[in-house]
Amino acid sequence: MQQESLRLRYVRRLESWPAAMRRYLYRLPGRPDLGCYGPGDHGHWAMQANNTAAAAFSVLATDPALDPERADMSRDEMLTWALRLIRFSLHSHKAGGSVTTDEQPWGHSWISALCLERMMHGVEALNECLTDEDRDILGRVLVSECDWLMDEYHRGATETPGAITAGLVQHNHPENNLWNGCLLHRTARMYPDVERRDEYLEKGTAFLLNGISVEADADAAEVIAGRPLSAWHVGPNFFPSYALNHHGYLNVGYMAICLSNIAMLHFSCRAHGWTAPDGLYHHARELWQLVKSCTFPDGRLWRIGGDTRVRYCYCQDYAVPTWLWARDCLGDTDTEALEAGWLGILETEAEANPDGAFLSARLAELESLSPLYYTRLEGDRAVSMSMGAYWRRQSPAAADAAGATAAAAPVEPVRLLSSWSDDYHGSMMVRGSNRLASWTWRAGQPPQGQCLPPWASSMAEWRGNLAGCVQGLGEVHEARCKPLQNDSFEGGFATFGRVTVHSRQPFAEGDADADVADIDLACVALPDDRTVVVLQRASVGPRTWLRTVKGLFLQVPNDVFNGMQRSGTDEAGRFTLRGCPETAQTRVVNGDWVNLDGCLSVLRVYGPPLVIHQPAQRQIGIRGKERAGGQLYADEICCGCAVGMQAVEPRTVLFDLGVALWSGVDAELTQRLMGEDPPRVVSTAGSDVRQLVLRGPDRRWYRILVNYGGTEAALALVPVREQWPRVLAGGATRRDTAEGMQAVVPPESVVVMGEE
Repeated sequence: MQQESLRLRYVRRLESWPAAMRRYLYRLPGRPDLGCYGPGDHGHWAMQANNTAAAAFSVLATDPALDPERADMSRDEMLTWALRLIRFSLHSHKAGGSVTTDEQPWGHSWISALCLERMMHGVEALNECLTDEDRDILGRVLVSECDWLMDEYHRGATETPGAITAGLVQHNHPENNLWNGCLLHRTARMYPDVERRDEYLEKGTAFLLNGISVEADADAAEVIAGRPLSAWHVGPNFFPSYALNHHGYLNVGYMAICLSNIAMLHFSCRAHGWTAPDGLYHHARELWQLVKSCTFPDGRLWRIGGDTRVRYCYCQDYAVPTWLWARDCLGDTDTEALEAGWLGILETEAEANPDGAFLSARLAELESLSPLYYTRLEGDRAVSMSMGAYWRRQSPAAADAAGATAAAAPVEPVRLLSSWSDDYHGSMMVRGSNRLASWTWRAGQPPQGQCLPPWASSMAEWRGNLAGCVQGLGEVHEARCKPLQNDSFEGGFATFGRVTVHSRQPFAEGDADADVADIDLACVALPDDRTVVVLQRASVGPRTWLRTVKGLFLQVPNDVFNGMQRSGTDEAGRFTLRGCPETAQTRVVNGDWVNLDGCLSVLRVYGPPLVIHQPAQRQIGIRGKERAGGQLYADEICCGCAVGMQAVEPRTVLFDLGVALWSGVDAELTQRLMGEDPPRVVSTAGSDVRQLVLRGPDRRWYRILVNYGGTEAALALVPVREQWPRVLAGGATRRDTAEGMQAVVPPESVVVMGEE
């Protein structure tokens, strides 16, 4: 019943979309049989948009569950447009004999295989409606792309034509290699008499085995397709931890994209009775375990390394085929809850739009600037929904009878990781029943930390979160990170480092880019499954001009996904925060704590007062494309907040603060615990050393010692109990003096201690 219910939800959510996209449907002059969605030019992203829409139209038009009374476009009209879009894609390809709307053919690019792969389930759905001419052109297009992959494929200008490349940072092409391998194997199976079939199969396997590849593959003796894995290996795309450095940062989204490419061929194998190719599932289970562990229970990806694009789009959409694959191939039944949760999230946004589209309200400003970008994002969401509808429509039992094979499914769902770390990215995370906590230095908009309940995915934001925010006069600001310590321990982690804020592209002619501030940062996740402690100190060098200074900088989205409203509680009582207030405002928190939505508390230990800054409009957008405005709104919880131009004297300390966050704790418990044992600090003013003593919600005592200076420092331990506390992280050593115990803390580091 759950499977059928999910299938119908995909169909219902798709029903209003085709009519909403009428404004982007275009019939080619003189060719009533051809039409396109979006710009329709030869650029690969325009064709990507067209082909995703083609698949969505095809699946919906052929689904027996389509409700004509709910849909604003008839089945016949959908079917007509599905055929037009697919035929446009095929005819305008370099092998099809025609051209796109800019009078050039498309194809033979590093991403054109993906363009076809994401349409193929739509082609399968329309199979009975295709003519002999359609089938002939489809074959020519697929073979043409495969021949190009064999002889001329390259992604970068410096790469050798026809060569497969891979790398941890440079030439990092895991998803590219996977979709290329899948297209080669797909074509070889669809056209067994094609002249270069054996070449397609061999190179297709090589592409697949260099998709989710790791360093250990270079020495692996496992025989795959007649050769040791080591003989197939070109290079690793993933670190031993299965971290992926894609687009220059720890990219959980593209980890899911890799698995989605596996899913597309997997389900075609199921439908046609093909044996899954050797190498298709190479390291896929290991990667799925990490992706699953970086997913909220409601299906929203937990982007511990950030996201530089529109929030909750693209990579998030292609989690749907990933979940369907994990359920079908690995037997992971947990994915059904992820699907159901994500459907609820996108239904919430779709119902807030006035026109039946998926994203029109939140992306109105982006749409006004780029129809291409907007139609791409709408198409990605629609095609992922169509995958859910179509693959659930297919009968696994029928596929089994036809002889399809898949990886052996385990008896139980894949286990979630309770902790994970990766050295290259300076990334650590812990996952418990009350708290998700993470920190990553090499992130999309670095550095960034997280602390929130697992059930509160709408409270997650990534860009520079928990790292303070300082901006000079430039249009662009870079956080140049220098991580100095990353320690993991059971149930927690500790990290210390320094950020230099570099301000670029100032407005005035002749003005220069400049380093405008240094921020020292420490972040500690305590082993209580509740607490994260953040310490920050920011200062300037020479006299400078700044337009933003925000300590702490905890961003809590307050947008359509939570009804544009959050509740807060401080010592004065309850209050309401409304998203997009149209006029910027800053609210001072009464007292030293504030609780949000009854599940996340922010406690000021020392430093400037707590405030809640609310920008006028959505402020979180696409990195490097600020002209498109924001596509997500967030309230900003700060320890001190100065917005507006100010001249700052040399060597001024902008903020010096310590804050604790409690996850999964309500306002009543926060008030009681703060009254009984509030966190306290010693050794702050005029010193490079800080010592915090706090009692967590688990009622155990913890100490956080940080040394911002360049030499080791000795701190007298504030007495809580007589015994030397247990050192959880950091290099502190004990020194006994006449005055009592001291902890010797190494330079530029943080130490975590716990009382037994």
